[in-house]
Amino acid sequence: MLETNGRLPSINGLQAFEAAARHLSFARAADELGLTPTAISHRIRNLEAELGVVLFRRRHRSVTLTEEGARIARDLSESFDCLKMSVAKLRRCGAEHLTLLAPPSFASLWLLQRLPKFQERFPDIHLTLLPTDAPDLERNDVDAAVTFGCSTDQSLKTNCLFENRLVPVCSPAFLERYDVLGDSAAIADAPLLHVMDGSVQPPLPGWQDWLRAASVSQLGALDGIQFGACHLAIEAARLGHGLALAVSTLIADDVQSSALVAPFERSLPIPQTYALTYPPEHATRPALRSFRSWLLGHAQRQHGCGLGQKDQAALHANV
Repeated sequence: MLETNGRLPSINGLQAFEAAARHLSFARAADELGLTPTAISHRIRNLEAELGVVLFRRRHRSVTLTEEGARIARDLSESFDCLKMSVAKLRRCGAEHLTLLAPPSFASLWLLQRLPKFQERFPDIHLTLLPTDAPDLERNDVDAAVTFGCSTDQSLKTNCLFENRLVPVCSPAFLERYDVLGDSAAIADAPLLHVMDGSVQPPLPGWQDWLRAASVSQLGALDGIQFGACHLAIEAARLGHGLALAVSTLIADDVQSSALVAPFERSLPIPQTYALTYPPEHATRPALRSFRSWLLGHAQRQHGCGLGQKDQAALHANV
């Protein structure tokens, strides 16, 4: 007969019974809880003795619940679910939260592939990443923003991450097909990919600017697909659709992995930098301090990344 004095039986016994009742298998319950089937059986027998009821009908190769076992199994499953939810809420309350705004191009081409390492290093920080080209740091739920451009807001703290250049890039297959390597004039006859991003001020230089710097005729430089975002042009170049003038920070990984090649040493300087920007009063937030340190460390390492000499020249050479 079940006890009514309010004293709960062993939590280990209840946990073993709940898992075994859910699986109708001592072996599967043992796998779930990291125990042996014998240990599960012992815990359940102790629980039955403590409660004074038989919870399972044991057969040679199977077990089934008794009427009493089925009744308490339902209550236990609901109770354990509620307990798990409560523990999860407590953990969320104790965790640090970081809400970050970032340009979609930077988020997709640079930040996303590095976030797993950040989460490994800071597992207690819950990060919310919101892609936007128009960061609004006055929102109460935003801690910081990665910006692309020249900020004039003196009320914000700014940490410069990457200085940028525009670098001609294409896929290895495209380079073989059009054989433009070493011949700047051949660019005007190759498919060109253009970026027309109205959110970037001042506007980024284009292929006519690059050809003018290379002393090449600009005829045909306006032909080709136009994209409203830099990451779309870079993806099109990776797929072999043409030559793109890409922001150096965004293509460094692809050049290093040979997914893209930078066939010309000439690049164009641009005033826009990537920077981490945040209100001064946010500087002491632990999650932001950890993210800032991690991000600045990556930025410093990228300046010395192991690209080949020609690729390094393409990413950093002066016009």
